[in-house]
Amino acid sequence: MVKLIVDSGSTKTDWCFAMPSGALVSVKTGGINPAVQDAAIIEATIKNHLLPLLPAQDIDPNEVGEIYYYGAGCTPDRLPVMRKLLTEAFGCAQTVEVCSDLLAAARALCLRKKGIACILGTGANSCLYDGEGIVAQTPALGYILGDEGSGAVLGRNFLNGILKGWLPEELRNLFMAEWQLDVAEIINKVYREQYPNRFLASISTFIASNMERYPQLADMVVQNFEMFIDVNIQPYLKLETEAEKNGEKAQSAREINAVGSIAYYFRNQLERAANNRSLSVGRIIKSPMQGLVEYHLGE
Repeated sequence: MVKLIVDSGSTKTDWCFAMPSGALVSVKTGGINPAVQDAAIIEATIKNHLLPLLPAQDIDPNEVGEIYYYGAGCTPDRLPVMRKLLTEAFGCAQTVEVCSDLLAAARALCLRKKGIACILGTGANSCLYDGEGIVAQTPALGYILGDEGSGAVLGRNFLNGILKGWLPEELRNLFMAEWQLDVAEIINKVYREQYPNRFLASISTFIASNMERYPQLADMVVQNFEMFIDVNIQPYLKLETEAEKNGEKAQSAREINAVGSIAYYFRNQLERAANNRSLSVGRIIKSPMQGLVEYHLGE
């Protein structure tokens, strides 16, 4: 029997087939997001872009017996849509489990232990995990109302700093020249073009490469993480304290585990922010697939 583990985002999808021999076969397709894509589009991705790749990998879709799908846009109302499409594509599968990308992060980071799990990438999210499922979650709210700690908010703060002048003019000139932008073009990318959150998050690469020369950038990253902790993580710690007062066992240690490129490349700054809030940093991984394989195959 073949186990299929899927990690899907809006831009790409990783399909990992765990073969009976113990081998892992990975296939990539375009992104899937049932919250913004019609079922017909998702079906076309599976039928036209995934299934044709399998024969070359010696994978028979009819031998897939278990499917564990984790994806963006897998809200409760959209779960049946994804489950139906996967069941149709892999008709012999006896288990088809569809879960959110946040549960993917929790299982990849904490496996079967209790803990705090976070996503820190283009966007940001977090939850309190009991080793099986999510028991508490602070709303993420997106980069306009929330997403503290994310790449999008980091980029937004950077642009605010260079355009309003609280970051050095030299840094502003360096960015404008290197990225070949002016104020009008920045405004257009943020307010008129598609996916402004991706544009804002992409600025994190510039920030990372210039932090040593401009310590203000490292401080800005730390402050972004501190805000994330203050408004997203602290509610879990309050729940822990209340549980302990009631004689109940706490769900987690005061430790932050995170998946995503922002957590991965800015780990030192995340550790500074955590230490400033009397917390520690645990497991940090760039993407969840390695942890998901460990979770589903390490039983």
